[in-house]
Amino acid sequence: MAGTPDPLLILGARTFAREVADLLSDVPGFVLRGFVENLDPARCGQMIDGLPVFWVDEIAAMSATHRGICALGSTHRRGFIQNAASQGLRFITLIHPAARVSARSAAEEGSIVCPGAQVASHTRIGRHVLINRGALIGHNVEVGDYVTIGPGANVAGFCRIGMGTHVGMGAILADGIVIGNDSVVAAGAIVTREVADNVMVAGMPAVVVKRGIHGL
Repeated sequence: MAGTPDPLLILGARTFAREVADLLSDVPGFVLRGFVENLDPARCGQMIDGLPVFWVDEIAAMSATHRGICALGSTHRRGFIQNAASQGLRFITLIHPAARVSARSAAEEGSIVCPGAQVASHTRIGRHVLINRGALIGHNVEVGDYVTIGPGANVAGFCRIGMGTHVGMGAILADGIVIGNDSVVAAGAIVTREVADNVMVAGMPAVVVKRGIHGL
């Protein structure tokens, strides 16, 4: 006899939260109980697809029985996640059945691997990473916490992506590339050399177009 599904909260109450809710409908073992807002209290009390929106401070009363997943595409999601964790919320790892993560690789707590994504062998996906639909992650790659990999991005083998970095839609990282912390690789960029912390790169080949940034 199957066990009772775990009640789940989605951190976020915007468009991407509805997409993650849809992904969850394909994953057994969880039942979505609502969404969590952390910016606009006026949104609380509303319904999204028939489910309530809770204020972030309500998590403490639910953390003993509920688990969570964060549905914010921005790498700035770490503050929301840390707030929820400080109230005792534990996080699931969401790997959609239409994605493939090698049995020799690992995706850590809070990460989301969307449909069509592929993660090759001996790769480590950190905590609260978003790997969007159709992204390709090669073998022996290290992806830091709070990273976002955009739809259709292609990360070759032996790359290293620092914490809080955003890799845009369709970007390509050549073999062995190292990307710093809190940087941004623009959509469609082709990265052929190391990228420092706190910069944005764009173009083919990618060059620095902005400095002093903190993710996206």
